[in-house]
Amino acid sequence: MRRIALLLPLALATCVFADPVVLKGHTRDVNAVACSVDGSLVVSGGDDGAMVLWDMAQRQRKSALPGDAVLSVAASSDGNRAAAGERYNKVRLTDAAGGPPKLLEGHTAGVIAVQFTADGKTLLSVAKDGNIRAWDAASGAGQGAPQRIPDALDAAAVTTDGKWAAGGAGGFVYLQNLGTKKLAWKAAQPANCKSVAIAPDGGLVAAGLGNSTVVLLDVAGKESGRIEGVDANGLAFSADGTKLAAAGHDNLVYLIDVAAKKVLQVWKGHERTVRGVCWLGGAVVSGSADMTVRLFE
Repeated sequence: MRRIALLLPLALATCVFADPVVLKGHTRDVNAVACSVDGSLVVSGGDDGAMVLWDMAQRQRKSALPGDAVLSVAASSDGNRAAAGERYNKVRLTDAAGGPPKLLEGHTAGVIAVQFTADGKTLLSVAKDGNIRAWDAASGAGQGAPQRIPDALDAAAVTTDGKWAAGGAGGFVYLQNLGTKKLAWKAAQPANCKSVAIAPDGGLVAAGLGNSTVVLLDVAGKESGRIEGVDANGLAFSADGTKLAAAGHDNLVYLIDVAAKKVLQVWKGHERTVRGVCWLGGAVVSGSADMTVRLFE
């Protein structure tokens, strides 16, 4: 692997430019990527309306399902199902073979987050108006009345245990307890929130702010640390919660050590802003406005 030192106005423990695996298939900006826990499937979606399913054993495209512009995507843990949240309020649900999708209707705003629960039985979705809906992951039938984070959201994330949903809106970050159906906390920030992620155990929320800072918030919504110099359009915690991947607005992908609160690596390869990131085992997958999906190992 080629490694070249990079000078940036950041205090980096290690700074790495790596040659990534490049997956091509989109014809417009890629807005979101998601990885299955078993490592078999990556799902990407973008402004071209395509929800693309990638076979990661072969590292090639399996299928592409057309529709309206995609804002968010999800892959089930076993790689058997995929979902996309659309700009025009619908959720698209399909099997890993890429069969005809089910269109799930009920949201009244763009769907900015979708997430399968770890048991594969439920699909959760969050829209820009703050509404959170649950669907049967097999049939697509709605499950119960929607919940709501009390604001119009710019970013959202849901844990795979189905217990927590985070949202970012203007200068605030929210955490919703999906079990009690109540807001756990609302935390004011010094800049607008662009992205959020929740640690797998729900104990930590990361928020990417418009002042090029990633802030870490604890179970009470109090700041437990921050990483300066990272302008993150998207964030994703590793499965063990010890690392955080960030989709850089500056075309870079960042690897952050959560405990040390510092950038460990910086990956180059994208030619335009990076919109989303996910974890494929120990590797990071990213999607960019350059119309590519890339795998950094």
